[in-house]
Amino acid sequence: MRDGEPNVYAALATLRNGYLQMQWSRVQMSAVFNTVALPLLFGAQQSDYTKLSLCGVAVGLHLLVMQAVIRADQWITFLDNKMAALEKADWDNPNSIRVKIFSHREFHEKRQSFFASRRMFGLLGILVGVVWLWNLVKFAKIVAG
Repeated sequence: MRDGEPNVYAALATLRNGYLQMQWSRVQMSAVFNTVALPLLFGAQQSDYTKLSLCGVAVGLHLLVMQAVIRADQWITFLDNKMAALEKADWDNPNSIRVKIFSHREFHEKRQSFFASRRMFGLLGILVGVVWLWNLVKFAKIVAG
């Protein structure tokens, strides 16, 4: 890398790490909400109106969190591609020594794997979101009579 490119690479890595931290914070927030709210849904003490309200909030929250996580993943992919482009700079120079991380084939294979944590947590988030949506419809029918 020439001139200010190492600084650009470091800045992109910092931005990427920030997006990853935000993404995990959102997943943790969703997990905490569901840990508290799901027992309330299946408890017998709450009225159907309370359960309907809880389901409505949960569906809205899930949609917002999923949208935010998807957007963050798009930004992370964008930053990965920019860092890979910087890694590829000067490859035509035989004196340049390059360490491939973001431009390495294995990085993309692991990132696109079905078992990547973002995909597994995403699947779990979708399943829990379906539970909330199904219960929202169920309690809306009960309340409507």
